[in-house]
Amino acid sequence: MKRILFLCTGNSARSQLAEAAMRHLAGNGVEVCSAGVRPEGVDPRVYEALAEQGIDSSGLESLSVQDLADQHFDTVITLCDKASDECALFADSDALLHWDFKDPKPLPGLKPFRDTLDALIARISLFLMLNGTGSTSAMGPVELFKVMSDPLRLKILMIIEDEQWVTVSDLVESLGVSQPKVSRHLALLRDSGVLETRREGQWIFYRYTENLPVWVRHVFTTVRNGNPGIINQEKLQLSQLQQRKVPDNRSVKV
Repeated sequence: MKRILFLCTGNSARSQLAEAAMRHLAGNGVEVCSAGVRPEGVDPRVYEALAEQGIDSSGLESLSVQDLADQHFDTVITLCDKASDECALFADSDALLHWDFKDPKPLPGLKPFRDTLDALIARISLFLMLNGTGSTSAMGPVELFKVMSDPLRLKILMIIEDEQWVTVSDLVESLGVSQPKVSRHLALLRDSGVLETRREGQWIFYRYTENLPVWVRHVFTTVRNGNPGIINQEKLQLSQLQQRKVPDNRSVKV
């Protein structure tokens, strides 16, 4: 079972909200704790904010980071700058993360706690999505960004992001480059584990590999949506190609 620790200064607001939210969203597959550099007790507004969202707050208590220093946690997440120094106590952890959230405790009323909880739920949901089952891969950020650093390969990936399946001839037509050049880049993408092929009769189609890590897919989708005009011309060329195709024959032979 994975163990996650949230650290903050007082372990009275942010880390308590994060502990309860993570436990609620992750379910039984994760053990969650929180602690503080100088624990101050749980702010009553924590319980109110959690109750409004239907999140169980039972078992929350304000602990000192020293109480947990001899324990192993797979992931340690600090929620304020002052607590980040305490990561040294958990040097054997697989991941040390810092999420900087403004302390709601000095602010009046319940709204700052509601806002902090909403922001934590969004961040935790993304964390769980990107680090769920099957997310382990030999590909890391360095390998991924090397793959994406070539403009032609990036356009190939963005076309596949839209079209799901493409052939070499689809790419040759839409990109306006030679077949050998496209084939070399496709081979590199396939060898790196980003793409896989499917044969249908005499046609070979390329797509993202089925077990591509969620975080990698998330990067591709973000790049595509954040740069909507990146393959405008290529999409127009591909559309013209598809209009010329004979019915039931999706592409020129590879």
